[in-house]
Amino acid sequence: MTNRTQFVLSCCLLICLALSARSAAAQSAGGRIAKGPVVIDVMAGLEWMRCSIGQVWSDGTCVGAPLRGPYSMAQATLERAEASSGPGWRLPTRNELRELVQMNAAPPMIDGGDFPETHAGGYWTSDKNRFLRGSQWVVNFYTGQSYGRALREQVFAVRLVRER
Repeated sequence: MTNRTQFVLSCCLLICLALSARSAAAQSAGGRIAKGPVVIDVMAGLEWMRCSIGQVWSDGTCVGAPLRGPYSMAQATLERAEASSGPGWRLPTRNELRELVQMNAAPPMIDGGDFPETHAGGYWTSDKNRFLRGSQWVVNFYTGQSYGRALREQVFAVRLVRER
């Protein structure tokens, strides 16, 4: 190999490394890309609402208080979400919502850059607890844990997701 060939190959390698580093910097932890009021999870093929139901995306953050209610309220929000933000929104599964948990020094246990002003408490999932009749799985962003003993009359927050 000549010096010129080595130089050209070295330049190409540096350019490739710089482009891949730039691409990685554009993505947040876990292969997520924040894009206005949604976060795209590239690896899982999901699109998350950045704000909890009851909040509004404004000036780069979530404004207002999350609406918390029983499971029936969580189900009712789906119709409103489709009317305002398009079709396909649903409650996440327990595993999908647990993927958003990030153990921080203080609650909420979620990436505050991707999901600002997240309620530090429980969020409904679509999963029923098969072993405890009448109970739903909830992911708690205060502790980062999930549990399957939530009764449908209890009050929790809602974050919606849809397939990409």
